[in-house]
Amino acid sequence: MDTTRPAGAIEPPLAPETLAVHPWATAEGRSRAHRTLNAPLFLTTQWEGGDLPELADHFARDPDRGFYTRFGHPTIRLAEERIAALEGAGDALLFSSGMGAISTSLLAVLRMGDHVVAHQAIFAQTIQLLEHLSASAGVDVDFVDAADPRQVAAVIRPSTRLLYLETPSNPAIDILDVQALAAIAHAHGALVFVDTTFAGPMIQRPLALGADLALQSASKSLAGHADVLAGAAAGAAALIASIRKMRVLTGPSLDPHAAWLLLRGMQTLPLRVRAQSETAGAVARQLEASPAVSHVRYPFLPSHPGHDVARRQMDLGGGMVSFAFRGGLESTRRFVRALRWIPLASSLGSVYTTLEVPEELDFATEEIGDRAAWFALPPGLVRLSIGVESAADIERDVQRGLDAVEESIGRAGAADHGSAG
Repeated sequence: MDTTRPAGAIEPPLAPETLAVHPWATAEGRSRAHRTLNAPLFLTTQWEGGDLPELADHFARDPDRGFYTRFGHPTIRLAEERIAALEGAGDALLFSSGMGAISTSLLAVLRMGDHVVAHQAIFAQTIQLLEHLSASAGVDVDFVDAADPRQVAAVIRPSTRLLYLETPSNPAIDILDVQALAAIAHAHGALVFVDTTFAGPMIQRPLALGADLALQSASKSLAGHADVLAGAAAGAAALIASIRKMRVLTGPSLDPHAAWLLLRGMQTLPLRVRAQSETAGAVARQLEASPAVSHVRYPFLPSHPGHDVARRQMDLGGGMVSFAFRGGLESTRRFVRALRWIPLASSLGSVYTTLEVPEELDFATEEIGDRAAWFALPPGLVRLSIGVESAADIERDVQRGLDAVEESIGRAGAADHGSAG
């Protein structure tokens, strides 16, 4: 059978699963710039020039191919190109952490007198950063419930420079309608930044929904093995160029070895994310069925208030679930003590199933003052990050915790009934 494509036929784009695996894959085919199957790791911070004009040319034209690592590095550049391909972006940048990506991107676009509208329940330290910019740099910030686009429209003004979103949000798992919100912001000339850490490019692509910049902690699902600290920003080439200049000045460059590990981790991203999403959906339904659980948030649960939006803008439900118990923090502590092997840990998105209780962490509450969105979280909220272990093993360990809480609540109910009698 002749499989030759007819002359002039349009080649279909490579699927994300292919782009994630092959560091050399392009729309035109396989690049053979390095003639290696795996991406090469260059453990050097600088390159020599054959003469002064050659070194100057490297600096002026293409620092990513070898000048000095704060400006760029070929291994880092390969990882950036891979992320840009996955996000459908004109370009992408990597940083030494997710907060490095967020802070550098904000510094690149905001000036004194600018106004920012932000969702009220974004990552705690992003809230702290925006409040710092408000106090020290003359940037006005309004926090609103962006799950209601009318609240965003009500506070936008001529000086609004940026709408900052996070969806699904950390840890509340709020779902925000990026397309609707981007239309509101762009009608007023504002940029739209979306922190997509809880999803990533296999689940949602904010740029395709109208966002100007997709931000994420690449330490999480992109790298996926709890051994890399990195952040990423992806967007149009012109915007990325301005953020690149700020990265050179502030210096949050990624280590080349971390970039190499990130490239390796992204090769299994599609497999991991699909497995995590399938198990997370099952665990969310398990939690929702428990009489001890008062609150469950998972994007693909019909009970989630943003379920319809999630189904429209997300390909998968993701690996993150948040939930709370009727007994509050004490029930949460009882749940954690009953677990046999799922650990408490400070991060998420890796091959390991982990959980965190934000209320118990100082950075999530102490420096935010009376931020209403945080204190509106159910007491003892658990943030559960599903890994790639056996789904049956995960569900069994979760059930151990549920049984302990249900037994306690049952005893308390019986005692109350006895005293009432």
